[in-house]
Amino acid sequence: MKQILLTTLLVTQIVTVACSNRSTGFAIPSTNQTFGQVITYNRKVDILFVVDNSKSMLQHQQRLAARVPDMINALNGLGMDYHIAVTTTTMASTATYPMTRQIVGEPKYLTTNNIHLLGDRLLVGETGSDNERGLDSLAYVTGSYASTYAPGFLRSDALFVVNFLADENDNSAEFGSGDSNDFVNYMNWFRPVNKDGSRAWMANYIGTLQNQNCDYLGGFVSIGTNYMRLVDASKGVKESICAGDLTVAVANIKARIIDRITAYRLKDAPNKATIRVSIGGRTISESPL
Repeated sequence: MKQILLTTLLVTQIVTVACSNRSTGFAIPSTNQTFGQVITYNRKVDILFVVDNSKSMLQHQQRLAARVPDMINALNGLGMDYHIAVTTTTMASTATYPMTRQIVGEPKYLTTNNIHLLGDRLLVGETGSDNERGLDSLAYVTGSYASTYAPGFLRSDALFVVNFLADENDNSAEFGSGDSNDFVNYMNWFRPVNKDGSRAWMANYIGTLQNQNCDYLGGFVSIGTNYMRLVDASKGVKESICAGDLTVAVANIKARIIDRITAYRLKDAPNKATIRVSIGGRTISESPL
């Protein structure tokens, strides 16, 4: 009797799947009562803003500062555990530039307890060096500097995100050549891939993407190709700095960060032989491609 009842239940389940009102369906075979996998989320993210503080940049800093709260609200809503710090593109070793070679502000990084300080911290001004070296700055403040002057900022198990805001290309040469893969290689060493094969770092860039001049001082156009090399390697976001409002730029960066953090990852590799795909009740066979 038990065997007959079980068979009846299985037939009922199969008919239910076949007669569903849904046009598209993804189903585990009906003989399985549960999907024996565990979804794992890593809620930790360490974010570094590298902000150009050369002439003509204050307006762009203000636009970024005005929109960043939208991103923070989204992270807070998801209960994310974030550390956020700010540095500049100035790397000159001279007292002429007070914001050189450092993470700006105190404390060195912000959390949910003091994130209200971020807006003002992004306003690093326009008195920095015109020899912008944002990639060198990234490598410098994430190296021994961080462990000495900003202990606790960087966590080995957190997604690392660097957001560049700059209206000219990078001129780094101290920790690598900006026009090569040196800094991509550095980031891959600094944050190796996760156990599930996903990338543990991401770069985003708000800057000059094409031959368009929005510098009110009338400077020459300098497309940020060296920054974009990191963005492309990490599948980050590229947005134009010429937009009068950075709402869309920040929203896209926010979405990419959240997507990376909350990506559906299985603890174990799935058994492909058990996966069934159906459209309108019709089973679709696997494509050879």
